[in-house]
Amino acid sequence: MKLQLALLIALPLASCTVLEAYVPGGGDLDQTAAVTLGQRVFDHSSSTCLDEQPNVGLEYAIWREDGLFGYEFGINHHTERGDLPTLGNTRVQGWEATAGLRSVFPIEGSAITPYIGLGLGGYWVDRDEEVPSFRDGSETGIEAYGRIGATMPLSEHSFVGIDVRFIQEDFIGSGDLDLDGDVVSLILGLSF
Repeated sequence: MKLQLALLIALPLASCTVLEAYVPGGGDLDQTAAVTLGQRVFDHSSSTCLDEQPNVGLEYAIWREDGLFGYEFGINHHTERGDLPTLGNTRVQGWEATAGLRSVFPIEGSAITPYIGLGLGGYWVDRDEEVPSFRDGSETGIEAYGRIGATMPLSEHSFVGIDVRFIQEDFIGSGDLDLDGDVVSLILGLSF
């Protein structure tokens, strides 16, 4: 499943020159590639869950300066291990591949550029418990997300930013794991 998620993100990126023709607008083309370092926070909270996990991601976005929207693609990984009451040593890890639309809102006279995004993704998550329960095992599915963020240039071709992604992962079918939540991330990226 990890290979399938990697291919889901790699195929669109491999054809970036083809993708340029489908970006709305007629102005200059802007592209960014970024690493996201953040914290995944699940909506639920209980003594049998790992409620927060470190999250690392790679993202690519493409848009035109005068276009209504552009596109974004990403791949994220979150993992954590901890001792939980009655379940013992528990590890939860997951992968997500996402694709969506992004609107960028430059503010004249400001170095800060806000954006919003909306999209879909595929996920794989695995939970391994020392004392097995009904939540032990892996799960795959489709997610929907919305996001809001802002970036600020560090130099002509580098930037830093903050991003909050709101995730709904059980809107099509409900699995044994409650995976809805948010990811708050620091962004370090390159623009070209």
